[in-house]
Amino acid sequence: MTGDEIFRTALESIQQGKYKKAIKLIDSFFQATGEVESLVKQSSVCFNEWEYINEISICEKTVNNHNSTFEGYLALSLVFKLVNNSERRLMYIDKASKINSNNFRIWREKGETAYKLGDIQKALHCFQEAINFNNKDPFCFEGIGLCYYYLDEPMKAINPLRKALELDPNNHSIMNHLSFLLSEMGELEEALTLIQKALQYDDKNNIYLDTYASILFLQEKYKESLEIFERILNNNPKNWEVSWDILAKLYKKLGLHVKAKQIEERLYH
Repeated sequence: MTGDEIFRTALESIQQGKYKKAIKLIDSFFQATGEVESLVKQSSVCFNEWEYINEISICEKTVNNHNSTFEGYLALSLVFKLVNNSERRLMYIDKASKINSNNFRIWREKGETAYKLGDIQKALHCFQEAINFNNKDPFCFEGIGLCYYYLDEPMKAINPLRKALELDPNNHSIMNHLSFLLSEMGELEEALTLIQKALQYDDKNNIYLDTYASILFLQEKYKESLEIFERILNNNPKNWEVSWDILAKLYKKLGLHVKAKQIEERLYH
């Protein structure tokens, strides 16, 4: 089935009260859409909520008007995950947790949703609760590491990210997180090894290339760093995929003052 067919079938299953089937369908969809699982992975598939608004409304009425179950609320939360509506996703996760809070899946889902909504302290608490039920889940350890980083506690972020990578050794997204953090702490050789390994999996990823270029800059390998930055710029990157401040410093180091000035004007005006 195509992604659209899976989504429609999941909605029909909820309308029929077949909540476990809907959860299984949506889970299989997410598993099929990515090589690695990561908290910060940009989803390549997101359905337009307004195209399915009638079907989703019927699903909500089905779950809310009958004997509400844990699986029904969880299924609805996953529907709203697919349409990128984090507020309503969290609402139904909370409803499910009132029925059963002793559940790894709920704390994991709640942690991810809180993170997406920018409530980092709550996300950290939820991921920590999740690993009390399952201490072998790399996603939750990645979440703990990233939460500590955004709470300005980078030293506490390292070990959870190492644990996440230990549990999922081929996860190049986690490699990039860890490489970036280690480079900020001056551990440049290990950072370089990790980002080079990540690029073996995905050599066109602008975020990974940016981490690589930044590490080369910190190692004072300015020409090599410039080559990578130019490669990124040729890829038509999104603004957040480039460390513009480091690129400005690099241009100055290489005597390219006009280019440095242009980037500084972009940064501060």
